[in-house]
Amino acid sequence: MRFKQAHPTPVKKHYRVYSPSALTNAYRMVKEEGLTVYRASRMFNVPERTLRDRFIGRVDPELCVMGKLPLLDQFEEAKLVNHFKRMADLGYGYTQQECIDVASEFAVQLGKRTKDKPLSMKWMKGFLKRWPEMRVTKPRALEFVRAKMASEGVVMTYFDNLETCLQKNDLLDKPHLIYNVDEKGVSILHKPPHIVAGTNHPAQAVTSGKGDTVTIIGAGSASGSAIPPYFVFPGKKMNYDLLKGSSAGASGTVSDSGWSNMDVFRKYLTEHFIQFVPGRGDQKVLLLLDGHRSHVALTLAEWAKDNNVILYILPAHTSHILQPLDVGCYGPFQRMYHVQLHKYIRQTHAAITKYSIAEISCKVYNRALCADNLQSSFRRTGIYPLDRTVVPKSSMVPAEVFHDSCDSQSSQATVEEGGIPLDVFQEKNNS
Repeated sequence: MRFKQAHPTPVKKHYRVYSPSALTNAYRMVKEEGLTVYRASRMFNVPERTLRDRFIGRVDPELCVMGKLPLLDQFEEAKLVNHFKRMADLGYGYTQQECIDVASEFAVQLGKRTKDKPLSMKWMKGFLKRWPEMRVTKPRALEFVRAKMASEGVVMTYFDNLETCLQKNDLLDKPHLIYNVDEKGVSILHKPPHIVAGTNHPAQAVTSGKGDTVTIIGAGSASGSAIPPYFVFPGKKMNYDLLKGSSAGASGTVSDSGWSNMDVFRKYLTEHFIQFVPGRGDQKVLLLLDGHRSHVALTLAEWAKDNNVILYILPAHTSHILQPLDVGCYGPFQRMYHVQLHKYIRQTHAAITKYSIAEISCKVYNRALCADNLQSSFRRTGIYPLDRTVVPKSSMVPAEVFHDSCDSQSSQATVEEGGIPLDVFQEKNNS
């Protein structure tokens, strides 16, 4: 009995996994620099046979596809590639449909298409295949005002002023006297973490529902020492049962909204922060903070000057790259806080209330503002050791699309004598 021989299933080969620009660069290295075909093919990761065919004239050097040629040639598409990359780097990247619209308009300008026949998603898919260096990705969100204000001019002026301040007050080598204070809002409503579940039914997670916001005022030094957390609960009168289970040194107060305000922040500095700063004699303490209006009251600046505390205001809308707690501590805090809330509900089978927030938050706070995280945060923001080069230039690129006039708008807000911002003096003089 004869059996019919089965034919093996053909393996589909991936067609051209290199980009046209790699082939073009390899061809130029062979023609202009005298590199061998073999070495150029290895250097740019293109097929040796493909490169050799173009070098000896068997195939047009500009031809990078088989079958029907694309509407736009290689160099025209390269212009689109560079434009799409540049806009993505600036923080204003295009969606796939917007890329199609741009390419369609370009094709109309070149006389290769009419307005009533725009390109389609099929062209976009082919474009991405022809240019493997391009991909569809989900960008990280960046608020418009942050993109506008975090320019290289503003950041470099800030570092100039910071260096002058540190030298003037003999703080360049004293990380234990360089602090950052910042606020973090929390709620009983948490975002459930990823869980392991079966595939039969959609996974669910029990939450406590919505609740009022509670503000945590946190602070830490460049040496890695954290100031105990200070809670701001919504209400009219402080109930100290709200602090039950909190860590040693934690304290708090109330405000109508649960957010910090001028009176709350003054109380925090004068009654809480100052008692945990190490003994220093006549040595000044540098306290970096954002320019929230509750931070720059004239009476508070006067208190700071009397107590050898320099209130140093960060440039407006740059906390995502210059404020240590924002850069390296509050991100981990947020993730661990959600996990702790999820675990608390599972273990206690009870809804979370505002009386649970202090206990849960303190456990997370002590881990998020540990010595390693604080030291890393001050290092990543270039504060200690002082190094302006550690701030990635990519984070300042989005501001390039705005006029240079933006560079000077907030650079004066970081200074100077006694830490009083210049606008405070102006308000005093005008009153």
